[in-house]
Amino acid sequence: MTSSLARSTTYSFGSICLGSLIVAIIQALREIANQAREQGRQNGDGAQILACIAECILGCIQSIVEYFNKWAYVYVGIYGYKYIEAGKNVMALFTARGWEVVIADDLVGNTIFLVTLITSLLMGGIGILVELSTDWFIDAGDSAQIVAFA
Repeated sequence: MTSSLARSTTYSFGSICLGSLIVAIIQALREIANQAREQGRQNGDGAQILACIAECILGCIQSIVEYFNKWAYVYVGIYGYKYIEAGKNVMALFTARGWEVVIADDLVGNTIFLVTLITSLLMGGIGILVELSTDWFIDAGDSAQIVAFA
């Protein structure tokens, strides 16, 4: 892991910057579309519909590029590929696996979120039990249970 970190912050830093630049350009274009939509709303003309469509399309592209970058950065950090070469390898991986990697990644994220949510609720419940059985939260007044849950 330390060798990947060292490679990412030294030799491959330009590749990571290139991926970030692409996302930044898309974000800037999306913000321009957002400003055009707001201006169209104030002027009451039909341009706001086109700006809204452009903003939606750019939002989708931004999500795809950010997801793609995550995988490309892994290739850059682990294998030391240039950004374009890493992107090609990521696409080859996705094609060879039939996008199973993408589906598995999405399922893992949802599973981790669910486990985190359940654990948080259990810990909040334990906090309320502690609040009811002790006087540790006496300074919180009426909101003692909320403070204990949090």
